[in-house]
Amino acid sequence: MTEGQKYYLIREDVLPESVKKTLKVKKLLEREPQLSIFEAVKQYDLSRSAYYKFKDTIFPVDEQTSERNLTLMLHIDDNVGLLYLILEEIAAEKGSVLTIHQSLPIMGKASIVITLNATDIVLTINELLEKLKAIDGVNQVQLLGMNI
Repeated sequence: MTEGQKYYLIREDVLPESVKKTLKVKKLLEREPQLSIFEAVKQYDLSRSAYYKFKDTIFPVDEQTSERNLTLMLHIDDNVGLLYLILEEIAAEKGSVLTIHQSLPIMGKASIVITLNATDIVLTINELLEKLKAIDGVNQVQLLGMNI
């Protein structure tokens, strides 16, 4: 990372259209390498200058092919066995827990920060977050960070 350069994790729905189209063009060029850039950007009504501006700066989180570590924060009810259920779900998806930090429960609620190696997880990050949110007693799941 060069001096002063920062990285952000941002939801797709707040991205400008030109960035979303750039991602679509990149995916199209991967699927159909015989296409020229001109042909690919034309299919998505994107200018070549916009494509070249964003192509090397935007990457979908779920397409990281090397080892990926995720840090998640879960807000949970203080129920006996709930941490076990969360860890069981992560293990069932082939995630490997690296660290766990749990706050002391206050008024029946607690926070857990889990860092896990998600390299072997087949699910997208969003699918993993939804599976964890679906566990009874888990109130909120947030992606705090990941390695790139």
